[in-house]
Amino acid sequence: MPTAAPGVNVSLAHASDLLFTWTVLVYAVAMFGYSVEFAFARIARSRGDQAGRPEQIGRVAVGLTVVGWLLHLGSVVTRGAAAGRVPWGNMYEFSTMVALVAVTVYLVLLLRQPVRFLGAFVMTPVVLYLGLAGTVLYAPAAPLQPILNSYWIKIHVVAAITASGAFMVSGVITLLYLTRTWLDRRASMGPGTAAAVEYHGFARWLPSAERLDRLAYKVIGFAFPVWTFAIIAGAIWAKYAWSRYWGWDPKETWSFITWVAYAAYLHARATAGWRGRRAAVLSLVGFGCLMVDYYVVNTVISGLHSYAGVN
Repeated sequence: MPTAAPGVNVSLAHASDLLFTWTVLVYAVAMFGYSVEFAFARIARSRGDQAGRPEQIGRVAVGLTVVGWLLHLGSVVTRGAAAGRVPWGNMYEFSTMVALVAVTVYLVLLLRQPVRFLGAFVMTPVVLYLGLAGTVLYAPAAPLQPILNSYWIKIHVVAAITASGAFMVSGVITLLYLTRTWLDRRASMGPGTAAAVEYHGFARWLPSAERLDRLAYKVIGFAFPVWTFAIIAGAIWAKYAWSRYWGWDPKETWSFITWVAYAAYLHARATAGWRGRRAAVLSLVGFGCLMVDYYVVNTVISGLHSYAGVN
């Protein structure tokens, strides 16, 4: 892939690309480490043995995640320095930032509570996300397009990136919750069934469904007001750029649909007492809307925000 467009610091742009490559490699090894811990720890626990060595591998995976995070941060910083601007001006850069936030959310959660079980399941979409960013979505470092050259890009886009990264983590937790509840139901068929054997292998390694449900709720509770702020800041930016706050552009529409989906999730929990599967479905609907808002709208549907696509 090309290193940089004319007019940027080629050396820094090359350094950013190199750091990005190393980030993906280190994250991939960390993902493998988490997967090894998961696979062997569940086997050991199903036999009633101690899982000391797999847990050591898990701790190494955490260390690799931290190293990858530092490389990732270095890639983002050098990218911005190479172009002389904030490093989130196109889909490639936005995607790398969302992945960085997702890893950051995971590491922060890990500092606060024992959630290493999330490692393999968070790092897998992160590696895939970065793989897509570095291939299909890659764009060489270049100055911002004129419409994006506003201080609002430091406010609106940062909020959207932060919320998107957190929503990614909540989506992973929600899928784990649904998996756990499915295994719980199958295990209730009886101790002699194949489902019960599977349960003692996989589900015993996960926390309870109730804990996963609460964890997803907490992450969404953090991300939703940030997403709300992003929409408000975007409307204010639109007023300066296009002389109107809201015009139902496809990007604006799907951002609002995403907001409605997550608002319905929080409202259903707070007022109707929705927990568990019904709330999880709303959470996944919201994340699906977010993916449409970003990938489909930016690459397939043309609108006023089409400049945010691949350069």
